[in-house]
Amino acid sequence: MAYRVLELNVEERARQKQASRERDLARLRNGEVSPAELAHENNFFAALDLPRFKIVSISGRPLR
Repeated sequence: MAYRVLELNVEERARQKQASRERDLARLRNGEVSPAELAHENNFFAALDLPRFKIVSISGRPLR
């Protein structure tokens, strides 16, 4: 398996995050999204199908 090494530009990432926050606030103000909907969209785990998610090992060691 080949891995790619990426370099993080901290300043650019901070600008991206701030722009995202500003878009979120504008959407809230305009009534395009509710606070609950926005929280769900921004939830890191929202994309996972949690009822079907199962951890079977950690660091290659099976869980019992």
